[in-house]
Amino acid sequence: MSTVAAENAQQLFDRVIHRIAPVWPLDSFVAVNPYWGFADRSFSEVAAQLQGTVGERVIMDRRWYADLLQNGKLNMVDILQATEDLGLDVDEEGWREYLRESSELPMRLPRLPELMDLRGHASVSRYVVEQISHFLAAYYDRGQSLWSIPKDPKTGLFGTWRQYTLADRSLGPMGLRPVRSQLLALSSNGAEARQWALRTVGIPQPAEEAYLLVLLKSIGGWASWCRYLLWQAELQGGSDEDLLDLLTIRMVWEALLRQTAQSKVLERWHRQIQAWIVDDKSADMEDARRGEVLLRASEIAYRRQVATSIRRQPAKKKNSTAPLVQAAFCIDVRSEVFRRHLEGVMPTLDTIGFAGFFGVLLDYRRQGDYAPRTQTPVLLNPGVHVMEQGTKAVIERRFRRLRRGAEWKHFKLSAASCFSFVETAGLSYVGRLLADTMGWHRPSIPPDEAGLSAAERATLQCVLPESLTLQERVAMAEFILTGLGLNRGVAPIVLLAGHGSSNTNNPHRAGLDCGACAGQTGEVNAKAAAGLLNDPQVRKALVDKGWDLDPRCCFLPALHDTTTDRVEILGGMDDPRLDAGLLAELRQALEKAANLTRLERMLRLEPDVRDPETVARNMAYRGRDWSQVRPEWALAGNAAFIAAPRWRTREMNLAGRAFLHDYDVEKDPDFAVLTLIMTAPLVVANWINMQYYGSIVDNQRQGCGNKVLHNVVGGTIGVLEGNGGDLRIGLSEQSLRDSNSGLQHEPLRLSAFIEAPIEAMDRIIDGNGALGQLVNNRWLTVIQIAPDGSLFERRAAGNWVKM
Repeated sequence: MSTVAAENAQQLFDRVIHRIAPVWPLDSFVAVNPYWGFADRSFSEVAAQLQGTVGERVIMDRRWYADLLQNGKLNMVDILQATEDLGLDVDEEGWREYLRESSELPMRLPRLPELMDLRGHASVSRYVVEQISHFLAAYYDRGQSLWSIPKDPKTGLFGTWRQYTLADRSLGPMGLRPVRSQLLALSSNGAEARQWALRTVGIPQPAEEAYLLVLLKSIGGWASWCRYLLWQAELQGGSDEDLLDLLTIRMVWEALLRQTAQSKVLERWHRQIQAWIVDDKSADMEDARRGEVLLRASEIAYRRQVATSIRRQPAKKKNSTAPLVQAAFCIDVRSEVFRRHLEGVMPTLDTIGFAGFFGVLLDYRRQGDYAPRTQTPVLLNPGVHVMEQGTKAVIERRFRRLRRGAEWKHFKLSAASCFSFVETAGLSYVGRLLADTMGWHRPSIPPDEAGLSAAERATLQCVLPESLTLQERVAMAEFILTGLGLNRGVAPIVLLAGHGSSNTNNPHRAGLDCGACAGQTGEVNAKAAAGLLNDPQVRKALVDKGWDLDPRCCFLPALHDTTTDRVEILGGMDDPRLDAGLLAELRQALEKAANLTRLERMLRLEPDVRDPETVARNMAYRGRDWSQVRPEWALAGNAAFIAAPRWRTREMNLAGRAFLHDYDVEKDPDFAVLTLIMTAPLVVANWINMQYYGSIVDNQRQGCGNKVLHNVVGGTIGVLEGNGGDLRIGLSEQSLRDSNSGLQHEPLRLSAFIEAPIEAMDRIIDGNGALGQLVNNRWLTVIQIAPDGSLFERRAAGNWVKM
């Protein structure tokens, strides 16, 4: 192969692998936009491409929208408005006829193993996925397996798979024994094997890139895992070859099967590929555009509800007395409900919405850990290394308890004891099984609490590195205060409430914690921020620089449990500056708000339960019940992102569907905070929104199926559905539907309402590549809230249309 041809092939491979979105491991499971790799193309183009190649649905079936229209949840006026907005020429009668017709699935590219499948015989296509998946589970194992697969960094992923497959005896029963000799003759070098496979498969050039994407998507869950490894490497300025090697593995399998397939199968395969190439794709594109019109019409209907509430609000802030308490919560949609009720029961309190990392870009290392974990949005690199600080006695006791637990687990699972252990010690587990069934024990212990009593946990602190100078600490404090909008008028008590969840027997537990903290609880960030802002030296320096900080002001870290809605203050209550009466009033208000929030949330979980005490017990039990597949609805229902002063939204009931970020343009003259909001929290909100969207529209490919059937693979890598198949990504059906299969999440793209000047937002969108792609290609919509409450939707740079 010539140098030019090799370079072109490498560019082809790079384009294909970067179409894959990453998936984070279970211990830091964050939401990801599954279409992230396609953000450079318009929404409808991607919908047509994925449906016509992989067979992946990106838009709900037209019958779903027809049902909405029939039930009055969607109206023809909105459909016609969306038609005009997107430049289609379809009248009302045309739409009614379209919605009456059944969908015609476009022709998709066939994979060779699919055509080799015979009725009554083991599936070749399924075997290929199983074989690769079993190998990768062993290769990437993070401590779940007692025996690790031998790995040589010089051999790489492809070379190790080649060795594994040469020793794999399952090829014979599948009738694939000739594959071994062909693989033995193949080079163990990934680049050479890739070029050989590309030549051997011989896909015509017009279908080449699409076919490689189909191959990689056939093992898409593991491809997303390898994309995560590449993402992490790129974040540190490096690279990782595993995703490219995984593509090589899948290409080599296709080439090996091509050499063993019957001639009539190959002829049918070639005919179908040629038919796909010459097929008129314009009808598929037209169907995707119509699908986007229907999606936009449902978004218009939702935006109208939010817009009506915004227009009803006062056009300027009401005069009010200074708050006695300010409580900062994460922008998570679950916090919106709690904030609304907290302000209702304590009128002298103001709440603030800010991303749950509170502006502290940190990673955190517990004593004894071999590596730190990030507590920062995964789009950003942590810049501060926070350490755990505690007494030597507490750290040693935790280590001994964890070591004993690990040794006991190893003994139970070892080959020498596993069978005899069950026979001799089985009866001793009756009590544990009974407690699990009745929900008598506490929820699963978060990693930071493992091996600690409550009293011991309270003694541990999150300490900024001593290497930080006072000037650097003051700059961090200024950044936090500015982000929170606390430029002036800081209350005597400022509560910094991160959030986490309580549940058990749930591999995706981290997905219920804080996405802005990389799938961890916000406890570390709240403690670090509060500690910094309470530091006497930092406070003095801030006052010297002109910051309006009351000497009595105390910053208190707290944690909002989104399963039980209990808010726990994590320390600082012994500070002599605190007003004991005001603190008691705050704690009472937190409890009242929790009761009201639980009652509102229970309407979606068990609407027949209304008594406050019963609701509280039910919520607590849900977190302890090992059979509970819906401990909470998490972020189901999310549809809006609002960045505006709190007075604009304080009287609005957003029903837990909006990411609520405080932003006051008068306190941000250089738009630095606005830039941060639009390039970090807004993008994270888009990732969350599109993960829910993708899991709804095609749960088979972008979701993780039935939670009851999940089996953890690789320790913390992910889950399989059942005992094999591809790694599953996204959200389970139980996270999206109730027990009657009713949807708890409406598939809508995110609508971002931002109260800021149009010119500033245009500059930020144009200046950030990732954000610009999301907005310009219609993966999210940006809407300006004007000072008088008017709303303008951005259609293009400089083109904002009044709603």
